[in-house]
Amino acid sequence: MCGIAGLWGATPLGPIAATASLEAISHRGPDNQGHHAFKSASGKFLTMLFSRLSIIDLDHRADQPMRSGGIWLTLNGEIYNYREVREVLKSRGVRFRTASDTEVLLEGYREFGWAVLNMLEGMWAFALYDENSGRLSLCRDRFGEKPLYVTRSGADLAYASEVKALSTLAGSRLRPNRDHIKRFLVNGYKTLYKTEETFFHDVKELPRASLLHVDDDGTMRTESYWSPKLDIDEDMDFGRAVAGAKDRLCRSLELRLRADVPLAFSLSGGVDSSGFQQRHWTSSA
Repeated sequence: MCGIAGLWGATPLGPIAATASLEAISHRGPDNQGHHAFKSASGKFLTMLFSRLSIIDLDHRADQPMRSGGIWLTLNGEIYNYREVREVLKSRGVRFRTASDTEVLLEGYREFGWAVLNMLEGMWAFALYDENSGRLSLCRDRFGEKPLYVTRSGADLAYASEVKALSTLAGSRLRPNRDHIKRFLVNGYKTLYKTEETFFHDVKELPRASLLHVDDDGTMRTESYWSPKLDIDEDMDFGRAVAGAKDRLCRSLELRLRADVPLAFSLSGGVDSSGFQQRHWTSSA
């Protein structure tokens, strides 16, 4: 778990607000904090903020914001298949300075553009800024596992991993959405995503599997980069279904166990947890 935040707009983010915003997400990443400020050719300002929890490549060379060829990136999340994508990029002549999954995403974007998202398996919320075009892009993973909130105040756009960081970026208190709070208290969790409303007025979550592009002239557009598809195998039988599910479950666990730090587990007893337990004890016997 890391934290990202930032402010784009006509006025720069002051040092006091930047410090307060970093403090608001500091618990998400105690290992390092970083920020970088930009001014585009048209006079727009952007400050990218990051709080890091080191999981892959613990060296400070992998701290963020990370830059390559005028492209800047802050990433909250993990690219599980980063080693495989890294090998693809290396075969195309890309050279790496770190062993991080963040650099794989960054160089993958430089090599393939947004088509790189089709190559990735993981969970993420990230901000990517192109100094050359002055475009800021925000992205959220396919199923919305990683949070990313946005709010607009006049011509400014603020984004953050947590709502409380938005108020420090915007410089004003957020107004509670009492109707949504009441709806939650009466009907529970299942009502949260019936609409686009959140617990605060004028605060939205970036939709899952979406990109929000903010051009240098202030034009904003949201696009979806993925939707689930169902491929039906008419020849599938029970044995093949069980074997296929087991193979995919084991492979997904192997990818998610990649880390440069010790790991601990809290197993819930669901299908994935039970499958992990069975595989672990079978391999240990």
